[in-house]
Amino acid sequence: MASYPGNAAAQSQDSQSISEHALQEVTVTAKRVQDHNTLVRAVSGFVESHSAPEASRTGQIGRWYEKVCPLVTGLQPAARDFVTRKILEVARSVGARTGSVGKKCVTVEIVFTREPQALLDHIAKSYRPLLGFNPASQTQKQWWKSVATFSRPIQAWYETGTRSTDYQPPAGGVSASYIGAQLDSAETAIGQQPGGLASRLKRGLRSEFVHVLIIADGGQIARYSLHSIADYLAVLSLTHMSQLDQCAPLPSITDLLASGCATPVADSLTAADRAYLKALYSADLERNLNFERGDIHQQMMRQIEGK
Repeated sequence: MASYPGNAAAQSQDSQSISEHALQEVTVTAKRVQDHNTLVRAVSGFVESHSAPEASRTGQIGRWYEKVCPLVTGLQPAARDFVTRKILEVARSVGARTGSVGKKCVTVEIVFTREPQALLDHIAKSYRPLLGFNPASQTQKQWWKSVATFSRPIQAWYETGTRSTDYQPPAGGVSASYIGAQLDSAETAIGQQPGGLASRLKRGLRSEFVHVLIIADGGQIARYSLHSIADYLAVLSLTHMSQLDQCAPLPSITDLLASGCATPVADSLTAADRAYLKALYSADLERNLNFERGDIHQQMMRQIEGK
């Protein structure tokens, strides 16, 4: 995607526009939630809005188990390096594994462009798996509208795999797809699938991020500081959001591009964002969705209340 012709033409203009706003930042301090029950409800809503169940056979919450290796294109080197460092810093601080920067390790691909729909059309035609797993029951028109239409200033797509966490290969060995994470696709959904020793609490399976693609419209985000955009991208790189168009129940950098949020909105990673990401990367994500969200909720509460 770095070689897509629309990127180079927009690179200089996007970098200049974003850099001009890099120092225009406002620090937002969230009001303390005094009532415990109110906080419980807010954290519950926050977890739900920040954790989309993957469109895979398990419907579990996904996250990175492999190393987070961002590749940023469409910006001048200084801005590109700043965004890259910020994503790696946030990933390390919340417990995600990170790798060295370079084309040998690219798991998060971020493209700044002035022609986001043209780029997305190109990807949909030539690199469709990068847009994630979608049911074969969808018509081409439905898929194009729900997946391959650029409708926000910044959008992300998650390619995932399913891994059996308790599978023991028999003597003589088995197909490698049963040992590692099997890519979620229409083809694997109807073929041989990883199996786990399921119980009421455990699935014996987990959903893993394989690749995250993020496209940012340089024209729509030019008025925001590079610091704010980098923090926003860090969140999208580490978690699959289920709701980006509505304001979060607690202050969040994701409110930056949502409409109708009370001002001032957070323009940097908030305490709630960090608490959620730390909980996400330490939670047991081999269970049913409601138990996974419950674990994240409990860990967030302990961090916020200092217990």
